Amino acid sequence: MKEDRTMEYQHGGDIYSQEVDLDFSANLNPFGLPEAVRRAAADSLGNCTVYPDSSSRKLTAALAAYHGVPQEQVICGNGAADLIFGLALALKPERALVTAPAFSEYEQALASVDCRVSWLDLREKDGFRLTPRELLEKLSGEPQLLFLCNPNNPTGVSIPREDMEWVAGVCRKQGVRLVVDECFCDFLDAPGACSLIPLLEKYPNVFVLKAFTKLYAMAGLRLGYGLCADGELMERLKQVRQPWSVSSVAQAAGLAALGETGYVRASTEAIARERRWLTGE
Repeated sequence: MKEDRTMEYQHGGDIYSQEVDLDFSANLNPFGLPEAVRRAAADSLGNCTVYPDSSSRKLTAALAAYHGVPQEQVICGNGAADLIFGLALALKPERALVTAPAFSEYEQALASVDCRVSWLDLREKDGFRLTPRELLEKLSGEPQLLFLCNPNNPTGVSIPREDMEWVAGVCRKQGVRLVVDECFCDFLDAPGACSLIPLLEKYPNVFVLKAFTKLYAMAGLRLGYGLCADGELMERLKQVRQPWSVSSVAQAAGLAALGETGYVRASTEAIARERRWLTGE
């Protein structure tokens, strides 16, 4: 009999069945939805009588320019979770490795394709940091897929790019697909110091997950995207995804959000100040 693990996958902060005063389960930008994004979403409602662009072409072009990558290396989804489940379906790995603690949807997606999951524990005694010895030991079990969150959710620990490149290289050598969740990367003091996006061409085994959810406080609009230089994988993702998974409203909001550089700068600087106050640094 298959074990029912539904309760393990439930997200916190369910405001629809209970009263929630403070929600610490969803780490969103406390400055809220930018006004320009709100207006763009509202203005797009006039197009709701027609289907959205199933390829999100305007948005993927804007994201490609934003990150400095070819447009064919960008794919949009109904939140990052949509792409996590899409990756599981496209790859159908038999064995996968996931860090713990981490975002629960990695395991949920893998369970949906009957993948056997092994855990790489991030221990308090190590500062919840990834240790090379344990990673190599776990990779000896020959997983086909590794999920890694950088910076990690929920510990907040980040891994410098040089260390991430080492992980990417080890995975490439052993034939392991590395999925890096960088949804919180933009909240770091130096996001570029950790991201693997500039190295995608060098490491086509790497798939980077991003989302508008956290930085722009757009959880309800559901908009995420992935970046990867493996054209074959990108095509497989397109084949397994549901059509029109990204709404016209979400696409319009995403385009507007990319222009909100002032909002991003002001909010991340304020969050950094509050973080220093909170930690006493």
